[in-house]
Formats: sequence, C-alpha cells, structure tokens
Amino acid sequence: MCCLKFLFYFSLFIQEVEVIDGIKKILQQRIGEGFEQLCLLQEARQQLQADLQDKNIALGIDVEQYNLTDRSPGISFKPDSMRVPKG
Repeated sequence: MCCLKFLFYFSLFIQEVEVIDGIKKILQQRIGEGFEQLCLLQEARQQLQADLQDKNIALGIDVEQYNLTDRSPGISFKPDSMRVPKG
C-alpha cells in the first residue's frame, strides 16, 4: 500500500516537472522573441533619430537661405550669369 502511494505521488511529481519544463521552454522562446523585437525597435529608433537630425539640418539650411537678401554679406552678382559657355 505504501509503495502504491509512493508511485502515485512520484508519477504526479514527474508530471509536474514535465509541465514546468514545458513552461520554461515556452518562456525561453518568449524571451527570445521579446529580445528580437527589442533589437528591431532599437534599430528603428536609431533610424528615426538619424532622420530627425537630417531634417533639422535641412531646416537650418532652409532658414539660412530664406534669410538671405541681395544685401547679405558674401553675396555677389556675377556679370552675364545666364550665359551658356561655348563648347
């Protein structure tokens, strides 16, 4: 009788261990998927930051160009600027 109880509880223990091992495998898989997703999101963030930096540089250039007038320093007019060189 004692041996039967032991075998019964031992089989329950083995089943619980198998369930826990299955859950551990699923969790490891989810961790891997989460890490992969995190890497993709970080890469996307870096690309967005680089794009934003490029756009801010372009905006700065646009503002500088917008503020230029014919009286701005460093502006000179070239004579016959519409001439097409021969050749």
